[in-house]
Amino acid sequence: MTDDTTEWWLVRHAPTVNPGNTVYGSLDLDIQTPSAETYAALSTVLPEDPVWMVSNLSRTRKTLDGILAARGIAPAEIHVESAFAEQHFGDWEGRPSAEVWAEIRDTEKSWPADIRPPGGESFSEVADRVGTAAHSWSEKFAGRQVVAVLHSGSIRSFLSTAMGGAAVESLSYVVDNLSVTRCDYLGPESWRIGFVNRPPR
Repeated sequence: MTDDTTEWWLVRHAPTVNPGNTVYGSLDLDIQTPSAETYAALSTVLPEDPVWMVSNLSRTRKTLDGILAARGIAPAEIHVESAFAEQHFGDWEGRPSAEVWAEIRDTEKSWPADIRPPGGESFSEVADRVGTAAHSWSEKFAGRQVVAVLHSGSIRSFLSTAMGGAAVESLSYVVDNLSVTRCDYLGPESWRIGFVNRPPR
């Protein structure tokens, strides 16, 4: 890592408690707490002394708390960035996913980046807000490693940013719960993707 590179270690939060398989986006659902062994395995993938960051949704903080417990540490500071929140799906939130997908298919669309849910935001808008915040924090923490526990939408938004604003293409990536994705900020308009969707081992 060069002196001014910012390494982003992006962890998707633990699975949510969602028995109805509903669209949840900005809803603040609880997590299915992983085992101590899973958290320990995840911890070994991550750098030793990073900056810690979460979104404003509690499932990211609860997941980070498990990582920290596996290390036996309590950090002095955890940064909370609401711009890294999951996509707001508006009127779709709380509705069964299958029902929403059926409506999308009826319009002969396949949920591209620019579909805006009623009362919500499009993925392109998510990618823009995440990208703006990612650049700002990258400049602030130049030369540091940042572990950010986030959401599939915000992690794909990092990938979109790293690929020069490729929102549609970034939606093709799988981002599993508790997986790690690595993006390095090298400077304005310059990113590098290290790996995507690495499982805890």
